[in-house]
Amino acid sequence: MNTKKLERLPTVFAALLVVLVVAACAIRLRGDEEQINSSASADQISDPLATKLAQCRSVTYDQKDALSECRKAWAEKRRQFLGQKAQAPSGDGPPQAGSPLFVAPKDESRLPSGYPPIQQTGKE
Repeated sequence: MNTKKLERLPTVFAALLVVLVVAACAIRLRGDEEQINSSASADQISDPLATKLAQCRSVTYDQKDALSECRKAWAEKRRQFLGQKAQAPSGDGPPQAGSPLFVAPKDESRLPSGYPPIQQTGKE
């Protein structure tokens, strides 16, 4: 009878170890949520751009004015992330060369001859 208890001892210790590890992880994760929420709210209070980006998560395509403002906020965040300098607003004209919105014309040199050229328009 004593040998059966000794044979079961490693299994009992393994089960106890698993329970302790799970409990330790649960306690650790519960504490992290509070820290994440408090730091996220502090960041949003100090950074108006972060607040605007958080509001933009719920903007739909039908909200044209809000969508336009969100696009500006996204462009500013992208500019900050990439470390680019602020550009002066260029108005509503087409994007200039060097702008991140500028799309170069297509290279038609690889098209086989005999096909008519592709007509490009300014509207797309």
